[in-house]
Amino acid sequence: MKTDRFSSASIPKTGGLLVGLLFVAGVAAAGVSIQVGPFTAEFGRDHPTKKLAAALTPQVAEVQKRFGESRRALRTVPDPDGKPAYLRKDVVELTARTGEDLAKAIENVGPELRPLEDWSAEELARIQAEIGTLPGPKTAAFSSGPFPPYAVAVVASLSSPAKHAKPKAVAPKVVVPPPDTVPTEKSNSLLDEIGEVVSRIFVLASTDDLEVKLWVGSTPATKATFSFQSQGKIQGSTPASTIVQTNGKKDHVVRGLYAYRAALAKGAVTEVVTYPNPAGASATQKSERLDLVKGSSFFCCQFKEGYCHHVDNEKECRP
Repeated sequence: MKTDRFSSASIPKTGGLLVGLLFVAGVAAAGVSIQVGPFTAEFGRDHPTKKLAAALTPQVAEVQKRFGESRRALRTVPDPDGKPAYLRKDVVELTARTGEDLAKAIENVGPELRPLEDWSAEELARIQAEIGTLPGPKTAAFSSGPFPPYAVAVVASLSSPAKHAKPKAVAPKVVVPPPDTVPTEKSNSLLDEIGEVVSRIFVLASTDDLEVKLWVGSTPATKATFSFQSQGKIQGSTPASTIVQTNGKKDHVVRGLYAYRAALAKGAVTEVVTYPNPAGASATQKSERLDLVKGSSFFCCQFKEGYCHHVDNEKECRP
């Protein structure tokens, strides 16, 4: 939870001297709450991700700068129809390099931000996969038949009336395939999405908004066990899980992407919902990912339907 910050103008004059004396005395460094009339001000209270945000901000700013420079340097070439396009390999390489830069920036700050790294990696992987499916020029084939052009020419000459004439080899016509390009319009749309991923993380860091208070509920009954952890692994080890009993809250949860397991015991039977979704899960039983960057901080597991999903508030988690 963030500290409320007040300017000196927002505190009544009768309390200004008291606040000033506390700061001079250095009491605020330990964290204090001051009640002045109807106002309550808190000073000096740090939360777990405050230093992480300060360290991450300049590193992501550098990723933003490099991405912008590289994007502006992309060279346009004409596609087979003469329309402007980018070389596909240039767009793919820019996406991959930006992903690596962003991952390194987050890793440099500390393993506590691994869920945020998982989120950015999945977002960029989705965009890169879409770039790979963009339509490009058709590669021309050398021959439509089962033989190369040279073989066809030799066979034709052997069957001609001049039996004793030496067959003339006909050099095959080499068709140079057009460069693998992607339209600039669609490419720019996807590059905009990459920029938005980097920008979102920069805003979260620069505004000191790297954590949330997560509420998890369950239906038709409460007291389910909800355990979640970052999706990635650090040096081959499985990340530790955080546990919340529904309907309950957990403070200081780092924003990012999480895998989870929700279990509701019913006598000798335990109903379980997991993400990533198990193989063979039906469309109606596919749970949402726990996305604490784009999604809300309210999450609901509906065991009767067999899935979990984000909701806007606690009241929406009902049978």
